[in-house]
Amino acid sequence: MEEVELKDNAFLISKTDKAGIVTYSNIPFQHATGYEEEEIIGKSYTFFLDKETPKALIRQLWDRVSSGKSWQGVVKVHGSSTKYFWVDSLISPSYMNDEMIGFLLIKRKASSKQIAEAQLLHKKMREEHGEG
Repeated sequence: MEEVELKDNAFLISKTDKAGIVTYSNIPFQHATGYEEEEIIGKSYTFFLDKETPKALIRQLWDRVSSGKSWQGVVKVHGSSTKYFWVDSLISPSYMNDEMIGFLLIKRKASSKQIAEAQLLHKKMREEHGEG
């Protein structure tokens, strides 16, 4: 797989509905993943997570944001074909008229230190939950 080198100042932004289905993506997100906007819209946010992302991590993330709280962490994102990149991701609920309508996902390039720490954490979580 080919690692995509994200620009230090790039913000990859997407929005989802309450079910986690992507409703918006900005151009830097599209360029990083190698997908066109039409290919991104309508997909679950989990589609873009690397297949080795611990299921327990995804559950923790989803439980937290669906309860109205923000989540921050480092995850590996896969793009089209053989592209991937690591991001420091912030996911926050979006509201309209005091009703949660979805989520805002803001991602930035993860540092080497953040990536190393995330790799260890993800490995530990997979082992603890019998995911290999």
